[in-house]
Amino acid sequence: MRIMMVESDWDFESKAIGYFESRADMVVRQTPASAVKQAQTWQPDVVILAAEHADEELLNGLRALPARPAIVITEHMSRFDRAWRTWQLGGDELLMKPLFHARELHDAIIIAMNRAALQTNDTRTSLAASA
Repeated sequence: MRIMMVESDWDFESKAIGYFESRADMVVRQTPASAVKQAQTWQPDVVILAAEHADEELLNGLRALPARPAIVITEHMSRFDRAWRTWQLGGDELLMKPLFHARELHDAIIIAMNRAALQTNDTRTSLAASA
């Protein structure tokens, strides 16, 4: 599994990377400025995005890529409205920090991937039914 993180919280990022290094093919940390370009060439299986980086340019760039699960994370309740809007634009899971166990992020990835797979299957089913 390829995981791309767009996150500026060094402590959270290092814990997440430490957890996933033995469970994923690669974990790539990206700055918001380089995330879309890296995602285009690298094709991650899942994107973990800090809500504070979710500006319109980044979201539009990520939306233009082939569908992949996205997890939106926020740490400040004052930013929850932004995280909620970001999630509504294409997130598959929304998490609030602090996460007390790395397993919470792992479970969020599984849930996001399942939701994305169900949405893909629902789209195929509805397209087949309309044909």
